[in-house]
Amino acid sequence: MGKERDKIMDKGEDRLSILKKVERGDISIKDAEVELAQILEESEIPAGQMETMEQAEAEELGEIDVLTRRERMLILNERFQNWNPQIMVGMADSWQWPWPDKSWQWMWQNFGYPVYVGHSIDVTQESELQVVLYQGDLFIRGWDEPALKINGAAFDLRAGQDKNTIRVAISTGQLQIWIPSNITRVEARVMSGDAWLRNICADIDTYCESGDLVCERIKGNIKARVNGGDVRIIGIEGAIDTDVTRGNSDVRNVSSANVSLKSTEGDIWLSLDSVNSGEFRCDNSGGDVNLLINGELACELLVEATEGGRILPVMLPWQRLLERSESKLHGILMGGGASISLIVRGGKVYIQESWMNVFPTPSPS
Repeated sequence: MGKERDKIMDKGEDRLSILKKVERGDISIKDAEVELAQILEESEIPAGQMETMEQAEAEELGEIDVLTRRERMLILNERFQNWNPQIMVGMADSWQWPWPDKSWQWMWQNFGYPVYVGHSIDVTQESELQVVLYQGDLFIRGWDEPALKINGAAFDLRAGQDKNTIRVAISTGQLQIWIPSNITRVEARVMSGDAWLRNICADIDTYCESGDLVCERIKGNIKARVNGGDVRIIGIEGAIDTDVTRGNSDVRNVSSANVSLKSTEGDIWLSLDSVNSGEFRCDNSGGDVNLLINGELACELLVEATEGGRILPVMLPWQRLLERSESKLHGILMGGGASISLIVRGGKVYIQESWMNVFPTPSPS
């Protein structure tokens, strides 16, 4: 297999050479696509054999399409228990530019070992922050200073500013970013790792894979997508929209009147204080929905459980009970006003007032 692997490495070097030509402006992206296609056609390794080799390599590394956070940590602990940082040398060359316009960005700083990164960017107007972290942990916090500050231990880093957009990309490491109040939108992507966002006055759009997401004290809207990890959202004043796969969702102390929580193969916990307006929806496949009531609800409440799901016994001060069966509960509380929907497929629905003190609590995935 060694000769075949050498051939693959040669082809990889050819591809890298073409990408560098694009970076220098020697050829256009269209020309690069043509040359890359020619390299693929000239490969002497049969497609079936290539797939077998790639599968064997993936199995050797213990990789699957999407890992849970626990699976990722177990693999990393085993892989790096006798870790030599030199194994990262040259890895950054395989990353593509995260954004199409690269003229203003720093080149990759190709470190052979993790080094401390410290950098500040002046923010003089309302701006947007875009962050891409391929492997590691991301921390974003608000602060009162006028500049955006980047700290961390990293192998490879790019950052830059174009008009009202600041972009930061890191291949491997731990990244900490402090943002001023005139950052009005944050878009963060963590392709394998955890993310924490705290004390921010901005709209948040984030994606995490094989890691957990924590958002606390956010004055803005949140859109969160998580695959293979848990979500914890506390103290949010804007709209909340989450979609979690293979992980749990815990949403508490919200001031929002628009909450949409979707989950697949995980549980949802939603805690609501007194509510008389707004729309709240929990939609879960393969997991439970848990609603904790900390105050009076003036709402139309709809609960549905299908595909073997169950609605646990609940006593509520119904003003009008429109329908009650094993799979559906529908009625009006306190004259209505808000809309609350709890939908499960194959799971259970729990509704409990806070004084009862027997509510289930989230457990690590």
